Amino acid sequence: MITSTDRSSEPRFFVWLLAGRLAIAERPGRGGRSHRRALRERETTWWREQGVTTVVSGMRSRHGLLEYALNGLAIRWAPLRDVEDDGPAQLRELVTAALDALEATDGGVLVHCDRANEWLAAVDAALRLALDLQDGPSEALAAAEADGLPVGSIATSLLGDTEAPSP
Repeated sequence: MITSTDRSSEPRFFVWLLAGRLAIAERPGRGGRSHRRALRERETTWWREQGVTTVVSGMRSRHGLLEYALNGLAIRWAPLRDVEDDGPAQLRELVTAALDALEATDGGVLVHCDRANEWLAAVDAALRLALDLQDGPSEALAAAEADGLPVGSIATSLLGDTEAPSP
């Protein structure tokens, strides 16, 4: 239970792909209409306590990026806008931004989308492939599903057409 004296709050959904170095999650403070600014602040504090120094946002908008920067986090924005509008290329850009951030810092990197949805499943799988954590798209998508992410036609089409960049 979070009390008024708590300064941090563990996020509802996140997965460390590389322990202490690379995590994927829904947006701090939760996504969509369930987003709460006070919760975002507590979750951002929690991420900093875990050693995260960089946030890579895949959100369509720049919401929250200024607050991350004001809290001392490096930010990168690689928006995932539309599956129909070259979604695989957008996914490649986000994965490249995440890998570049990993290379640029000794701290942890948080990659997030608005919600724990099929876009985040595709991000999970694409990062696993780029880091050679899985052998192929099917295995990477199965791992994303095992992480608790929904894998359906959107995630499959995004990843099926995507060649993961090498680390």
